[in-house]
Amino acid sequence: MSEAQVADAPVDVGEATSVEPVKVDWRTEIPEEIRGHKSLETITDVGQLAKSFVNAQSMIGADKVAIPGKYATDDDWGVVYDKMGRPAESSGYELENKIAEGQAENSEMITGFKDIAHKLGLQTKQAQGLLNWFNETTAQEPIDPNAMIIKQQQTVDALKKEMGAAFDDNIALGNGILSEFGPDDIVTLKMEDGSLFGDNPDVIRMMSKLGRFLKEKVGEDTLAGTKMSGAPTNEELNTKLREIRRPDGPFWDKKHPEHDWSVQESLRIAEQLSND
Repeated sequence: MSEAQVADAPVDVGEATSVEPVKVDWRTEIPEEIRGHKSLETITDVGQLAKSFVNAQSMIGADKVAIPGKYATDDDWGVVYDKMGRPAESSGYELENKIAEGQAENSEMITGFKDIAHKLGLQTKQAQGLLNWFNETTAQEPIDPNAMIIKQQQTVDALKKEMGAAFDDNIALGNGILSEFGPDDIVTLKMEDGSLFGDNPDVIRMMSKLGRFLKEKVGEDTLAGTKMSGAPTNEELNTKLREIRRPDGPFWDKKHPEHDWSVQESLRIAEQLSND
């Protein structure tokens, strides 16, 4: 074979072999003592490391607050509170005390409120919101002791006129019901209209009627150790008077043997009603 033929002959080089790129761990290029640092676990290459560094540099000088750990002291938290806008001293709170009309302003309470607000690390806005809530929650009409006494006496007078001679018995029955079945402090419970439970006329009527009902059904003269006089109510007297003066009764018939008794009994009942 000539040299020209040898040069032109195809060369069998077999199948081409692919070459895998060699992966180089970028961590080998940094000091060994920091290669295993936890902060580098998510970094996959030098490019990502560079981006992370740039981001960290941009944060330098920013106003940030590090949250203290579980072993932090009050002083540690104090630094955080100050960063978040707490006044330097409790006296630094400028608060508007929106008290309800008629209530007296309590400067000692406000001073104590500021002290605890500062201890808890509240900003002025937070402290103001809490104070507003407190005033709205505790707002109530001013209590006039004289007005309460007058109201109680008016209730007593109205019930005496309504119940007549049975007033004392009814009150005793009502008190007996409360003593027997109610908690000790129920009489001081404040009603929606401002009256106390034990002074409310509707409650007194209800309790006295309940007491009479139990007394009649059970057949006892006392309830919770209360002795009864047995005096009739005005309602009972009026019922009895209507019965005596019924159109077909002896009250209107002078010849009836019970005429005189009917007249006298009618006058007695009428007088008792008028006295009440």
